[in-house]
Amino acid sequence: MIASLRLALLFVVLVLSASEVRAHNVGQSYLYLQVYQDRVTGRFEVSLADFNAARRLTGTDQEITPANLDERIGVLRDYYRSHVTIADARGPLEIRFTTHGVLDVRGGYAQLSFDLGGLDGVPDRLTFDYSVLLDEEPGHRGFLLVEHNWATGTIANEGQISLVFSPDARQQTFEITTGSRWRGFVAVVRLGVDHIWMGLDHVMFLVALLLPAVLVRRDGRWGAIEEFTPALVNVVKIVTAFTVAHSVTLSLASLGILHLPVRMVEVIIAGSIAVAAADILYPLFHGRIWLIVFGFGLFHGFGFAAAMEEIGVLREHIGLTLFGFNLGVELGQLAIVLVVFPLLFLARRLVIYRRVALPLTAAAMILISMVWVVERSFDIKLPRPGTVVSAVQSSLS
Repeated sequence: MIASLRLALLFVVLVLSASEVRAHNVGQSYLYLQVYQDRVTGRFEVSLADFNAARRLTGTDQEITPANLDERIGVLRDYYRSHVTIADARGPLEIRFTTHGVLDVRGGYAQLSFDLGGLDGVPDRLTFDYSVLLDEEPGHRGFLLVEHNWATGTIANEGQISLVFSPDARQQTFEITTGSRWRGFVAVVRLGVDHIWMGLDHVMFLVALLLPAVLVRRDGRWGAIEEFTPALVNVVKIVTAFTVAHSVTLSLASLGILHLPVRMVEVIIAGSIAVAAADILYPLFHGRIWLIVFGFGLFHGFGFAAAMEEIGVLREHIGLTLFGFNLGVELGQLAIVLVVFPLLFLARRLVIYRRVALPLTAAAMILISMVWVVERSFDIKLPRPGTVVSAVQSSLS
């Protein structure tokens, strides 16, 4: 029993630690371009909190803040010069920094404006090599947005994403003189995939539903489903109900038809994990799992819509954007199922899975869920296990 408890606590420590890391991974930086008849200008934007955390500057005398940006701007400019290359067909272009400022959003975003030097007119295409915070934080994403390009009818655009930079997609080419609707669609699909993969609460809810999908209750105990087909049918029902539910509310919220308070939605999403996990330990819904899946799936859809609104991708081509993001969510969800389900099916006959791993995992999920419910309800950050251990060690030393 003690050994099992230790395993559960270890699982909680690992998952809570992972969720803390993932909070940085959702960070985003931006590259805006303005394409004129005879020149190209641009602007970099990066969260100072993300930059300081990724570069291990937080809490040191090297930390960059809105108050000391003027004196520390050289550090940011040097970093960008070494992590961003913009080239035309002849080779790299000079990034000539001009003005800088602070965007007063979420603790402050540094804005670094620049001109592209070395151009001979406006090129047909530009090639980007973008590595801003991608080495320090692999989950970080950089967005390219063309803010102004009269030749393609782009005016004051702050929402249509043209490229998404990630650790495996640093080098990309963008057509300046042609439309970028297809590239924008692909970028939004990728955002949907990233959101489901990086949204630990969505993943945990899905996994909590999949864990017992290969099992059946007999006399109050979990037993293995003998055939593959019934287990697969269970998974298909779960995925379908979740997809239909979150697609409905994602569409309604994105189109401005129905809205719920973001905090309430986030609290309910966190609580949905506890309910799904509790049904593993005790038959709350007596096999009618679709009630959990569909009911809470509606709130997950509101959560997806809030993420789209926060990213700012709902301002143009809303139909295409909505379809692309939802497609990305489904592809990311399908990838999770394709990895998890075969493993669960192979493990279903193991007594250690049914009587030890399953209940311990469910208990750990409930605990993590309750932590998130408290944090999201009161907008606080509870101490993580690693933080508590460090504090105890410091007090004893």
